[in-house]
Amino acid sequence: MRQSEFRKKIKEATDAELEAMLKQEREGLYKLRQQMALKQLDNVHAIKTARKNVARILTEMRLRRAAQGQGRG
Repeated sequence: MRQSEFRKKIKEATDAELEAMLKQEREGLYKLRQQMALKQLDNVHAIKTARKNVARILTEMRLRRAAQGQGRG
């Protein structure tokens, strides 16, 4: 999935979907790290992409929490 498509998917996702996506990305990152340790990973760049995807999801979650907090003020 392209970065722009992934970002669009994150923006449109609900909070529950974001939690599920985060869990899935973290599990994928864990598996990639295992493969790298066992010298089975062909595309090392996939780890960098997975880390960035996790960060993108976490950023969107933080932005949503901040927006909710400002409305209460």
